[in-house]
Amino acid sequence: MSTTPSATPPHTPSDRPIVVGIDGSPESARALAFAVRQAERDGCSVWLIDAIHEIVPVGPMLPLISGEPLVDVGHQLLADARDRVEELSDGTVGTRLQVALGPAVDVLAAAGERARLVVLGHRTTSVVERMFTGSTTFGVVARALCPVVSVPRDLVRKPGSHHVVAAIDGSRSSAEVLEHAFALAAQRDARVEIVHCWRLDPFYSYLVDEWSVQQEWGVQAHDIIDGLIEAAARAHPGVAHESNVEYANVADTLVRWSDGADLLVMGRHGGGALGSRMVAAVLGSVTRAVLQHARCPVEVVPPRPLAEVADEVATVDRTRSAAVTSFVSPARAAAPVGGLSSGGTSS
Repeated sequence: MSTTPSATPPHTPSDRPIVVGIDGSPESARALAFAVRQAERDGCSVWLIDAIHEIVPVGPMLPLISGEPLVDVGHQLLADARDRVEELSDGTVGTRLQVALGPAVDVLAAAGERARLVVLGHRTTSVVERMFTGSTTFGVVARALCPVVSVPRDLVRKPGSHHVVAAIDGSRSSAEVLEHAFALAAQRDARVEIVHCWRLDPFYSYLVDEWSVQQEWGVQAHDIIDGLIEAAARAHPGVAHESNVEYANVADTLVRWSDGADLLVMGRHGGGALGSRMVAAVLGSVTRAVLQHARCPVEVVPPRPLAEVADEVATVDRTRSAAVTSFVSPARAAAPVGGLSSGGTSS
């Protein structure tokens, strides 16, 4: 069941809106404010969705109830959100409203097929709550076909220069992350801080000289990522940027870089199918950690279809193969910021 009141002002079929998950919480209010600002930059509308599960637990000692009685509440929440959009944008951003019965992850990920962006407020839940309900943010990030922004609960804006952090690993998703980060920085009149970090797998530290591997991989990393950065910079010549390569724990490093940033952009490896329920297994541990602890909004960019990047993959693979040292395989020893392993920037 869903409702879709008319948008004001009307939006055209070509308008790919920004989807915002609305549930009446302070987190969704922060997500709404972020989405309105981005809609103003993009010149698009916002699509406000309140997803209500068919069966809702109302208390530990009370029975489960149908979601139908909550539909009226959903309509009111969306009406309030629409008023807030008009207030924040002075009426320049159009709205579309939808109350939908169904799991929030399914509803929002499906809406992402017709959107340019999904924006969600992320709240820290208890272990018991995560076991029972899972995480809407993690689920949508894992399965959406468009970029997803997670706005943290304790978002604090700091005065000073604006910057966008781009977390890259030299894989095929890095070019997409860089292009996206530079475009967003251009909209914000901000600079781009490019972060490439890695740490030797502890198992290999007993087998090789860790310092030698660190130095060697630092050189190889620059060989791989410098060309990617140059291509993104050429497309956005007015955007200042700086490259940073660190030998450190990946998740901790990215959380540290998120402090004071306008936005942190990272890639998502693999494709979470909309029909899959195993969403927790799709996201890498680094992505989950950054989404959980970042101090600025995090935008996760999904991979492009393989057919579109076959040539790019072949080029990067050839470059990597030429750079591999004879005493240890860096891909195994370093697990460099990415992939489906537990150590990736863009996982």
